[in-house]
Amino acid sequence: MFYDLHEPTYSVSETAKILGVDRSTIYRLIRDKQIETTYDSPIRIKLNKIKIYMLTKAPKASVLWANNNHQTEPSMI
Repeated sequence: MFYDLHEPTYSVSETAKILGVDRSTIYRLIRDKQIETTYDSPIRIKLNKIKIYMLTKAPKASVLWANNNHQTEPSMI
């Protein structure tokens, strides 16, 4: 499998801010294998994995980033 080494990764706290949830929710999603992480310590989550999770909850969420494919970091952080 090919991995983009330049794809941004986010901490649990940053991911929680992006999704608008508590850090405990992110830990639960990781534990339940709903969000895949890149590293065990410290935990890092690739932007692509956040997008995949968003699409499972809101299938039309891709409209949010479809017009701006070059933006690599969400504006919320």
